[in-house]
Amino acid sequence: MRRCPRSGSEGVGVVREQQPWLDVPYAEKDEARAAGARWDWRAKRWYAPRPGMAELERWLPVPRPAPDAAAGDRPLHSPGPGAAQEAAAQGDVGDDSRRAGAEGEVRLAEALRGLTEPTVLARLTRRRPPWRVLHAVPVGIGRRDVDHVLLGPPGVVTVTTAHHAGRLVRVDGDHLTVDRLPTAHVPRARAEAERAGRLLAAARGGGDEAVPPVTAALAVVAASVTTAVGGHLPGGVLVATPARLPRLVTALPAVLADVEIDELYAVARRLSTWTREV
Repeated sequence: MRRCPRSGSEGVGVVREQQPWLDVPYAEKDEARAAGARWDWRAKRWYAPRPGMAELERWLPVPRPAPDAAAGDRPLHSPGPGAAQEAAAQGDVGDDSRRAGAEGEVRLAEALRGLTEPTVLARLTRRRPPWRVLHAVPVGIGRRDVDHVLLGPPGVVTVTTAHHAGRLVRVDGDHLTVDRLPTAHVPRARAEAERAGRLLAAARGGGDEAVPPVTAALAVVAASVTTAVGGHLPGGVLVATPARLPRLVTALPAVLADVEIDELYAVARRLSTWTREV
């Protein structure tokens, strides 16, 4: 994967956190840019640099209806026939697999947005949502990154995306197959989470006691994601479609208080935390 662009505050590089996506027609892109919208080169989509910008409200996405629980996992929504042309006009000239990957990242980011949006009760009590979401976190000196890092009451959740649109995915422990072909997705997601824990511990200046609770998550863009007959879910790794992943994440047991989440978030948002070697 490509490395995310670095931004800074007072000379310290930071990782971009979850920001509202915008649905901007190509004909209105100049108007949106003038109003403060920014273009995400990786997701190929416009976003608001900070929540609550009234001048950008007209381009906020219309919430989609919740999926029918009785229907189980359904194929993810596909963009309309004009989406490819619009994406190409705004700079997406990659092949179909690249475009599918970008669309999957956008859908996952939209699903994760619910973690950072305050509920009615939170607004009344003026309490911020307990979750923080970071995108495209660069790891090490190479060109790899963690797709998303979530920080909340259960600790840290590292999210890896696997793009298999239209395919049938089966899970049996660490064995995940795509149309019956084996993959190494689950072990890689677990290794990514373990490395994130070591990096955060090193940045916190401690040993094993400084390693925060870390859970690996694998968001699979596919026609269906099911457990094999007689099989079981992998240990320590959440596997789901992007739409279902937030429910699994919020169901994890809470182990951190707000002050601990804030301390961990301050460390996780520094680029220097992730770009060292451990």
